[in-house]
Amino acid sequence: MGRDQKKIVVDNAITKETGRNRNAPNVSEALDADDPIQVAEHFSNLVAKLQQLVKTVDQNDLLKYFYRDSNATAIERRVLDLMIYGEEFDTKTRYDHLTGLLERTSFLEKLNYVLSKPLKHTNLTAIIFVDLDDFKAINDQYGHGAGDEVISIIGRRISASIRAQDLACRWGGDEFVLALQDITSKDLVSQLANRLLTAISQPIQPRSKEPLQLLLGASIGVAIMDDMSLSSMDLVERADKAMYLAKNAGKNFVEFYS
Repeated sequence: MGRDQKKIVVDNAITKETGRNRNAPNVSEALDADDPIQVAEHFSNLVAKLQQLVKTVDQNDLLKYFYRDSNATAIERRVLDLMIYGEEFDTKTRYDHLTGLLERTSFLEKLNYVLSKPLKHTNLTAIIFVDLDDFKAINDQYGHGAGDEVISIIGRRISASIRAQDLACRWGGDEFVLALQDITSKDLVSQLANRLLTAISQPIQPRSKEPLQLLLGASIGVAIMDDMSLSSMDLVERADKAMYLAKNAGKNFVEFYS
């Protein structure tokens, strides 16, 4: 070489470490770091390859890992949001410390973006409002430590029950709100809501209170976006009203807003 050149070598760490994704593109190469055009082109190629990789893996598992892994940086979470949801979120996106789900403000920001996107004519957006039944009794009888552990477990069950493109937040206390995107039918919403109810209703065994086993139900309200003039809070309030109808109907029930 006529002059000293700095070399950058980028390895496909996922493929190298796990041996999986053998069809993923090989991004190992060396380049001249003093050439900004070459570096920019290489960076663009890396982004394109990462986008391709994200499409080939289970996005739900990927989201759950990044939402819960304490070592994941804000930049990593932001990049993942960009590649899955397709928009730029505030770098201050906040997550609930007990459940790993979105906090209310960040959830509403993302929901506002979802509602601003044009939908296919046949697709719907649905809001699900979840309120745990008789949760206060757990705090009263077993303490707030056990209550926090139950909330954490329920948060994980909710996260495992939804699809990668859906949003979920801890609304506050023992309430959760979900946004289901690209829904093709009301029947699909009903299936997802009942799957959520089944997951929440499974026995819970807090480690702090072994061998105690708890059974919880939930009242679930659903609102479907049928009016494009509705705001995100309009939809949440509709789902909240439907949730109270479910609670008044005997709890552990799914009710649609009408």
